[in-house]
Amino acid sequence: MTRVAHLISEFSAKEAMGRTVTEMAHRVAGEHHLVTTHALDGQDAFAGVHELGGALETFPLGRSDTLRDALEKIRPDLVHLHAGALGPFLALLPVLRPYRKLLTAYAWPTLPSPGAWRRATVAEMRASNVLRVRVLVSTVLPVPLAAAALRRAGMTTVLTPDPRVADRLGRRRGLNVIRFTSGAPADPRRARFDRERPTIVFAGRSETVRGLDTLLAAFGRVRAQVPGVRLRLLLIPRPELPRILARAGAAGEAIEVVTEPVPDLLAELSAAQVGTWPFKFDYTTSPPAMALVEAMAVGLPVVGTDVACVRAVLDHGVNGLSVPPDDAPALADALVTLLRDEQTWQRYAKAGLESATQRMGWERVAETTAEAYASVLSGRTPRPGR
Repeated sequence: MTRVAHLISEFSAKEAMGRTVTEMAHRVAGEHHLVTTHALDGQDAFAGVHELGGALETFPLGRSDTLRDALEKIRPDLVHLHAGALGPFLALLPVLRPYRKLLTAYAWPTLPSPGAWRRATVAEMRASNVLRVRVLVSTVLPVPLAAAALRRAGMTTVLTPDPRVADRLGRRRGLNVIRFTSGAPADPRRARFDRERPTIVFAGRSETVRGLDTLLAAFGRVRAQVPGVRLRLLLIPRPELPRILARAGAAGEAIEVVTEPVPDLLAELSAAQVGTWPFKFDYTTSPPAMALVEAMAVGLPVVGTDVACVRAVLDHGVNGLSVPPDDAPALADALVTLLRDEQTWQRYAKAGLESATQRMGWERVAETTAEAYASVLSGRTPRPGR
């Protein structure tokens, strides 16, 4: 049985990266172990969990001895690194040198462009993923340097859900970059069109960078055209929650806010009529925006924004609607279109479901990962990236 050590800076099965690691552990044959700073939840998916402690931003620097001890206990056949654009340099750590390695690079984040800074305050951006130190470093990271680090570490295979990673590394000699699009569960429940009392749903962190202020501004415009509409916000508490609650409360009973964990997100999504994720920046979350993919998987039409983490799965006019970030009138227009036009609603409900089931299923991710594992362990070249 293949023994795999998954190395990830911080783990939560409720976040996009952690969810992907969990699904790999469940679906790819082998004995899977987790090595991380802290495991917040979902530990039961692994044969063993090894928490190294320390700061998230510096993982695993300064913890070489602890990491070495963990790997010696696991004795992995393969170390699977889960990281961003800095993953190639993580692979160069001497403690990892004895092991065969595979990298999943979830994103190549960059700082917002000068024109994008007006979309949120510095404090709001710093409270999210947008202005983290690693984002600054990856912004100035030369692509040839990252490719050279991979080759020096003996890594030739990279998995990624991010088109930007595939574009930057996929053209480099000696590297095989394989795209996958994850996040779609298999579920029989389906959303239904409701003209009289439709519901718009958002699920995610209570952060301005996720466009909640834009959504609340747009909702007033939507209500003027669709009087019976309701907005349901399924929020993960963050420091901005009180301010968001105050603003949502001004709309009265038309907005319902849920801050406790929902036991069945797919049920919440399938009970709505439109899902929206109006993110303001490219890497508000790692691609793909997982809740958006889950909405597609139950036939819920979606409206997103033209940012990288949404663009990885949403093709405007094909499987959903996309509007510019921080544009409340455009967001309102897209939402009203889906709420009032049943033919358009049915079109995107069907197209989103087809995208989710045909391209984004977890089984497809598992097949891709299993093939990459076999290729690395055997030393052969895997199939060309898609």
